[in-house]
Order: sequence, then structure tokens, then C-alpha cells
Amino acid sequence: MTRRKDKKLKEQGAAWRKSRIDKLISRGWITSESEIPRDAIPVDPDLINLSNGPYIHPTYYRPIHFNCSDCGKPQIWTAEDQRWFYETTGAPIYATAKRCHLCRKKEQNRKKLARVAAGHAKPEV
Repeated sequence: MTRRKDKKLKEQGAAWRKSRIDKLISRGWITSESEIPRDAIPVDPDLINLSNGPYIHPTYYRPIHFNCSDCGKPQIWTAEDQRWFYETTGAPIYATAKRCHLCRKKEQNRKKLARVAAGHAKPEV
């Protein structure tokens, strides 16, 4: 990547971060930019699903460490993955990761086979 392109991406990222922080301040969720850690991704209050729970106002995403509920291996749910999960899919803010990627795929397969066995879905050919 060229220096000019790298500089432009940094400037766009800074503007994106500032617009999110300005929204948080205007909504009264935070009082100043210093409340958001430099390594965290600020929440966009327009995109998250608070699930009729006005009592929880997350202001940023940070990596979360957890153990997979199926295999028990330690995992990290990255801030970018959380941003996608909450803001793009519209998942409720109280939902969290509990399975690693491999176990999640196994569970999806298990459910798909169960639907076919129960007659709710057609088997794939």
C-alpha cells in the first residue's frame, strides 16, 4: 500500500470514529471523547438493537475473552466481530458469543440435519 493511500485510510478511519463519538455525545451516552479507549471501536447508537432496554447503553466494543461452551477452548471475540454482530445483523445487545467458529459450524450442521429428519426441510442433493 502506498503512503498516500495509507494516510487516506487513516484519515477516513479517524473521521468515522469521530462521527460515532459525536453521536454518542449528542445522545448523552458519554460526556467526552476521553471515555472511549483509543483501542476500542465506538458504538453507533443508530445501528444497535437495545431490545427495549434503555438501561444498558454500551459505548464501545473491545475484545472479549471467553471459553467455548462446547469444546472449552479459550477464544477471543474481536471488537470488529462484535460491531458486525450487533450493528449489521441487528442482534440484541445482551447476546454474546459462546461457541468457537468450528463448534458453531458443527451446531449449524446438526440443526440442519435435525430439520431434514423432522421433515421441515428438504435434504440437499
